[in-house]
Amino acid sequence: MKNTNVMWVGLSAKKDIGVKKSLPLNVDTNTGKLVAEIEAQCRSVFFYRTNLVKFPPLDFDGKLRYPTFDECVLCYPELLIEIQKVNPRIVLLLGSKTATFVLNQLGFKMPKLSYKYQVFDYKGTWYVPIHHPSYIMVYKRKEKAQYVQAVKDIVKQLL
Repeated sequence: MKNTNVMWVGLSAKKDIGVKKSLPLNVDTNTGKLVAEIEAQCRSVFFYRTNLVKFPPLDFDGKLRYPTFDECVLCYPELLIEIQKVNPRIVLLLGSKTATFVLNQLGFKMPKLSYKYQVFDYKGTWYVPIHHPSYIMVYKRKEKAQYVQAVKDIVKQLL
């Protein structure tokens, strides 16, 4: 962890099926697949994956739902401790829900996302809100190469 350059922060843990606990942003999801593809193209960069909300938020039927604001508030101190321990140069905030929450906690306003990602410096760490990889894979598949290049470019620029 000491050599981590980039931390990915997703919104919440996924519902585990079976005995094996799934890792954050695992390749069994659209998000994890695209994250892994970007990591593979950034060979000299060390990445760390985590989520804002550490547990899968489930509705009464046991289906995954978006975490509530209160659940994000509850988990945020743990994310701050994790960021302090990992000490990344860059924190990539995946999607508007994660980015809006984290940036607001840091005193910043969420920008409108484009492929020219805005960067926020907070205590020597760069926070970068980016499109959620799953959004790209599901709704903007034709823009996938542009997205991958934009994320690689911002990582290269900041390191």
